[in-house]
Amino acid sequence: MINRLKNITPPVIGNLIKKTWLRLRGLYYTGDKFECPVCEHKFRTFLPGGFDLPVILEKQIIGGGYRKNDICPLCQSTDRDRLIYVFLKNKTNLLITQNMLLHVAPEPTLYKRFKRNKNIQYFPVTKYQEGLYYENKLPSADLLDLSFEGETFDWVICNHVLEHIEDDAKAMSEIYRVLKPGGKALLQVPISFILDKTYENPEITTKEGREVHFGQFDHVRIYGNDYVQRLATAGFLVEVIEQEKELSTIQNLKKFALNPKEKLFLCTRPDYKSHAL
Repeated sequence: MINRLKNITPPVIGNLIKKTWLRLRGLYYTGDKFECPVCEHKFRTFLPGGFDLPVILEKQIIGGGYRKNDICPLCQSTDRDRLIYVFLKNKTNLLITQNMLLHVAPEPTLYKRFKRNKNIQYFPVTKYQEGLYYENKLPSADLLDLSFEGETFDWVICNHVLEHIEDDAKAMSEIYRVLKPGGKALLQVPISFILDKTYENPEITTKEGREVHFGQFDHVRIYGNDYVQRLATAGFLVEVIEQEKELSTIQNLKKFALNPKEKLFLCTRPDYKSHAL
C-alpha cells in the first residue's frame, strides 16, 4: 500500500481532490434555474467570475470583467465556453461528422468533451499552466510557427489567445495556413465595440502597465471593431455571429447564462476550387 501511494504523483492527487470537490459543489448548487449545456446539469445559480478593472469598465470590454453568473459549479465552464459549445453543437457539423480539430490552449471543460467525441480527431496544444489539470500534459505550440503541415485541419478553436501575442497578424496567418480550404476557425478575443480601432502600445511592457491599459497583466492590446478587418487581412472570410439573430431559437438558451453581448467570430479559409466553373 505504501509503495502504491509513492507511485501516485501530485497531479493525480490534485485531480482526485478537485473532482471530488467539484462533484460536492455541484450537488450543493443543484436547482432548476440554470442549465449548463456542456456538462448537462442544472443548478440554482452559477458562480461569479472575472474582475472589474477600471479599463474593462471604461472600454466596455466583452469577454472581460465581472459576471454574476459566469462559472458552472460542476464542470467550471465559463459563459464564453458555453457559448462556443452551444454554437458548435447546434449550428455546425463539428461534433457529428469526421473532423480534424486543432484546439489552442483548450479550456478544460471543452477539452474533455472534444477528447471523448469519436468523430473528432483531436489535437489540443498549449503552454501548460499550473492549476489547469488535463489528463496528460499537453504538447506546447508556438502560434507564430506551428509544427503542422499546411491544409491539415477542418477546424481550429483559439479562444482568448491572440490578445497575448504581440505579432497577432503572424499568428492569424499560421492558423490560416494549417486550415484546409473550406476549413473554419473560431477566433474569440476580448473586444470593445466602442473602439473603432484596436488599442496597442508597444511601450507598455510591465505587468502593472498592461493590467492598467489592457485589462490583464499578460495582454498586449484591446481589440476594437477593426478586428474583423485584421482577420480578413490574413485571408479569412469572417462571419460575425450575433446571439439574438443566430441562436435565439435554441431551447433553454436563456438558462445557459451566456453573455448576450458576446459575438462569435467564425472565420473560413476560402475554397476557391469549389467555386470554379
